[in-house]
Amino acid sequence: MSSRTPEECIDLALNESATAETRREAISELKMANECDELERLVRRESLDDRYRQQTLKALATPQCHSTLRGLVDEGALKEPLREDATELLETVEDD
Repeated sequence: MSSRTPEECIDLALNESATAETRREAISELKMANECDELERLVRRESLDDRYRQQTLKALATPQCHSTLRGLVDEGALKEPLREDATELLETVEDD
């Protein structure tokens, strides 16, 4: 596990000059640390490439981040196709 802070992970995930692998790892680190609020901040960033927003959305599909994912769905905070994906992921979490 890395010793990066959540803020460093967010900065890496948003850094367009970082490698794709580094950006994915930063998002994974946030997931492993149950940093639901930080993951939510990333998935809301429309300037973030859709592939990273999609990965971040999937990272929220955990029991620990259930309420955060529920909030995104209930609020209608995401545009299609992320909104549909969020709804499907929420159903998956709730079925577990």
